[in-house]
Amino acid sequence: MNLKPTCKSQYLAVHGEARQLLEQGYTKKTVFDYFVSQKKITMSYKAWVKIVDNYDQKSPFSRKKKTSTARKTIGQISSPQKGKFSHSNDPYPIEDATDSIVAEKEHEKPFNLIKKGE
Repeated sequence: MNLKPTCKSQYLAVHGEARQLLEQGYTKKTVFDYFVSQKKITMSYKAWVKIVDNYDQKSPFSRKKKTSTARKTIGQISSPQKGKFSHSNDPYPIEDATDSIVAEKEHEKPFNLIKKGE
């Protein structure tokens, strides 16, 4: 069985050299490209950056807990005045005995459909 090494194990194999290059002032992208060209790593650049920043964690790809600047849920939002919905059971006033929509339709002019090309 041919097992593919994990991103973290690939990084740990080059950790010493990577730290040395980063301390010399090389960018993460340059160091990543160097190791890919040497065929020492096969991970994506996104994974490389995550592991370089979090290599000392047990699970460098796990999500961190949200900070206090995270969005508030609806229940946490405090407003000076809470909205209040009220409903009136009074019926709408009747203007005429005829329906206003029917009266509008009677005054409309009829139209003819014209086919394209006629």
